[in-house]
Amino acid sequence: MSVIRVFLAPGFVVLLMSAAWSRPGLADTAVPATPQETPKAAALTVWDGVYTAEQAERGKALYARSCEGCHAADLRGNGTAPSLVEGDFAFQWGDSSVGELYERIRKLMPSDRPNSLSPQNYCDIVAFIFQSNTFPAGQSELAPELAALEQIRITAKPKS
Repeated sequence: MSVIRVFLAPGFVVLLMSAAWSRPGLADTAVPATPQETPKAAALTVWDGVYTAEQAERGKALYARSCEGCHAADLRGNGTAPSLVEGDFAFQWGDSSVGELYERIRKLMPSDRPNSLSPQNYCDIVAFIFQSNTFPAGQSELAPELAALEQIRITAKPKS
């Protein structure tokens, strides 16, 4: 039985390693450096008056026709449908965007005919849900523009 011994000079090992790292394509597989965090602009929240009282009133009528059968007149749900107010709403939707809520409602509600209302009608219903959760009304209506709705956060408490 013969034994093969390999001796590598320290300089040769360094040379091999530097050649491997300089090969094309290897830089692409290296772990990228952590990007510097950039400060984000202060996001809007539901406490910033993101809907109007008039819009919530339209939403109330739409809710009565399209949502009340499952979510109840007081928005507390009726067993199988979740509550849309107070702690249950805050637990389910806290730190989500208004866009996420809007899309969930639009895609799934009413359960017997999803996506059957106009985009503005869905925004009006969201406004009514916000009013029912005592989020303040403002001067501008929620508009069915998903990119804008994604910029508004649902928070249980006003930002300090």
